[in-house]
Amino acid sequence: MIKNILEKFFLLFTNPKIFLYKTIIRLNKLFLNQITINGRLYYTYKGYFYPEYLNKGNAVSFIKIEALKYCHGRGIDVGAGQWPLKSAFPVRDEKDVNAYKLNIFKDNSLDYVFSSHCIEHLERWRDALSLWIRKLRQGGILFIYAPHKSMLLWRPLAPWVGMQHKWIPESEILESFISSCGCKIIFSSKEADIYWSFHIIAEKVK
Repeated sequence: MIKNILEKFFLLFTNPKIFLYKTIIRLNKLFLNQITINGRLYYTYKGYFYPEYLNKGNAVSFIKIEALKYCHGRGIDVGAGQWPLKSAFPVRDEKDVNAYKLNIFKDNSLDYVFSSHCIEHLERWRDALSLWIRKLRQGGILFIYAPHKSMLLWRPLAPWVGMQHKWIPESEILESFISSCGCKIIFSSKEADIYWSFHIIAEKVK
């Protein structure tokens, strides 16, 4: 107990920003509860109900049918984790190959770049997206699947994600940036699906 208190004081004086973040996360956990309705488990958080499956991972399973309509040929899944998109080269958070480092792929060489629930983990998401688009050939497809802003438990400093999520992706912000990088937006779902997520499909035209 004393050791724990001393560690908190040390963190407060050496890194007050992180101390503040961790304090906010602990406070936010006070709003998280579980409830069973008709035999199904739900999480309640700040007045909202969220089904249990949202805390199980494997987001790609909720979008793969739609993604495979567009993602053909040679492509990558950035942030693949345990569940890469079928036939895609999995890009994970490794030293030599990651969201910011794709040197093993030539510029203008990939048929598609797919990424599911990764962009929200990236502080330098603009740098990452620019790189992904640079690796696409002309006519190549960018397919982004991301948490919807209405999902409070996936917001930065919320109980489920803590400091892992760096920002709140929004379709309008992503569309604008992707378009500025020489892509044409083919589709943007905007609204949340059953996984409280949205997706954007774009084609590289320049």
